[in-house]
Amino acid sequence: MTKTLTSSNRLRLTAAVLLIAVLAGAVALMRGNDAQSSEATPAKNSGPAPTLASAPAKAVASAAPSVASSAAAPAPQAPPIATLGAVRVERDELLRQLQTMPPQARQQLQDNRAGLEQWLRARLAERALIEQARAQGWQDKPEIKRAVQAAQERIVVQSYLDSVSRAPDAYPSDADLQAAYERAKPQLTVPAQYRVSQIFLPAALSDADAVAAARKQAQDLAKRAQAPKADFAALAQSQSRDETTRAQGGDIGYVPLAQLTPEMRPVVAQMKAGEVSAPVQSAAGFHILKLTASQPASVTPFEQVKDELRVALRNQRQELAARAYMEGLLNAGTVSIDGAALNAAFEESAAGGFSPTSNAPSVARAP
Repeated sequence: MTKTLTSSNRLRLTAAVLLIAVLAGAVALMRGNDAQSSEATPAKNSGPAPTLASAPAKAVASAAPSVASSAAAPAPQAPPIATLGAVRVERDELLRQLQTMPPQARQQLQDNRAGLEQWLRARLAERALIEQARAQGWQDKPEIKRAVQAAQERIVVQSYLDSVSRAPDAYPSDADLQAAYERAKPQLTVPAQYRVSQIFLPAALSDADAVAAARKQAQDLAKRAQAPKADFAALAQSQSRDETTRAQGGDIGYVPLAQLTPEMRPVVAQMKAGEVSAPVQSAAGFHILKLTASQPASVTPFEQVKDELRVALRNQRQELAARAYMEGLLNAGTVSIDGAALNAAFEESAAGGFSPTSNAPSVARAP
């Protein structure tokens, strides 16, 4: 009996010790959490105390960045180039437009600010018009759908045909370019250029008295201009009646013979630099000419036209390849054309009986 009581007392004592240990650990943990909470958040916390399961989770969440925060933030969108209310012309759209232009044209547009702004205004108006049409369901009209489908088919056909007929990257070779240059030399020849100045005296052919007076004045001026150390530019500024060249001392600039009047051409062609001509009569009056300088006929150098020749040869090659490809499609099978059906279609179109919304002819014609 004594041994039984002793064993029971021991079990009770052990249970009490374990209970005290658990309670002590719980109190210590709660005090630790309170201390951490007071250090991290000075303000009063009105929410419930964290549970044992939530505390480690919060620690892990605060220690490691989340997936969303670790991901790279999207790049900020560039501001629009132009706006009209809610209508916008985005930067990417302008870039795509510029990339389709040759470098020279792109530079000209950049230098022409007024022209660039005009294009942007036109694009905004076009966008606004599109929005109005869409708001009215214009794109759902049958004729618009047919036009869109036809345009889409043309784009697909052209794009696909370009892909199957594209010239090889190595074409044209240097030898091809040189041969093309030799063939194109007649078209690449620059005619002789003449820098001419003039003193002009008007005299209509129908007015004999005016012609006689102008001839006498022209002869006097020619003698003065041909004198040693004569200042032709000063004479032109004071005596010429040509308003477009008088301020420049009569200088016309470099011109080929073809741009001169027929009466001037043989005279200028025989002159030497610095020489002043006798009066030359035209239908408009009298011209006293001075040849300032001349440049002989020349051929545009190969290096200046090489890039243009390359583009032309590639385009020509692709055009021939596309034509051959289309002919190959036709030759791959038997083409049959129903002449009667073709004539009937023309007759029906002329009679106005075709309904574009149906494949069948209209029967709503008056008998």
